[in-house]
Amino acid sequence: MLPPCEPTAIRDELRRILDALPEQTAAPSAGSADAPEAMSLSTLATALEEALDALAQRIHIDCSDAPVTEQPGLDRLGDHVIDLLDRLTQHARRLGADADAHDLDGLLLALACCVVRSGGELSLLQPVVNAAAERAKDERDPAQIRLLYHMADDVARGLSARFSGALPGSARFETWRALLINRAIIAMRTLEPQLMEPAFDALLEELPADAPTFFREGMRQMALMDYPRAVREVMRRYHDARGTDERLH
Repeated sequence: MLPPCEPTAIRDELRRILDALPEQTAAPSAGSADAPEAMSLSTLATALEEALDALAQRIHIDCSDAPVTEQPGLDRLGDHVIDLLDRLTQHARRLGADADAHDLDGLLLALACCVVRSGGELSLLQPVVNAAAERAKDERDPAQIRLLYHMADDVARGLSARFSGALPGSARFETWRALLINRAIIAMRTLEPQLMEPAFDALLEELPADAPTFFREGMRQMALMDYPRAVREVMRRYHDARGTDERLH
C-alpha cells in the first residue's frame, strides 16, 4: 500500500521498515551530490527521523501564521530527506530486502508529494523518478495504480516550473523526461481516459521527439492485451495525432 503523503505517517512506516532491516553499513547512493561518508544503519535511521521531524515543523510553519525561524527551508529539507531515503532504499536492495525496498519507494513518492503539495520544490528528482518506475512496474491493484498516478502527477505539476524547458540532453531534461514518460505509462495503466489525456498532452507538448515512439508502443500494447474500448480509442487518437503541437480536446 502507498502511504499517506504526510510526514508523521511516513515516519511511522519508516520505523516499521527499519525494524526489519539487519544492521549493516549504509553507503551513500551512487550519484548523490555532496554525499557524506558511509554511516551505520542506526545513524541513518536517526538522521531520517530527525529530518522528517524538521520537515513536519517546516510544513506547519509554512502553512500557518507562525513567525519564520532559522530552520532550513522546505526545498532544502525535502532534498535532504529524499537523499537519506534513497540511500536507505539502495541499502535494502543490496541486502536483498526487495519487499522493504518496494515500501521505501512508496515513502520516497509520498515524501515528494508532501513537499510539493506544501508549496516546496525539489532539486533531487532522480530518486523520485526511479521510485515511481519501480512501483509502477509491480503494482496490480487498480486503486493503488490510480493513487500512484495522482502522486506522480502532483510531483510533475509541482516541479514543472523548475524542470520544464530544460535544455535537451542535460541531466535535468533527462530526469524530467523520465518523469513525464513514467506518468504517461501509469496513466495508461489506470484505464481512465480522463487521466490519460492530460498525461498524453504533456508528451506531445514537452517531448515531441519521444511522443511517436510512446504512442506506437502504446498501440502495440493495445493489440497484445484486452484493454477497454475507451482506452484503445484514446490511444489511437493520440497515436494518429502524434507530432502535432496542438491539444486534442
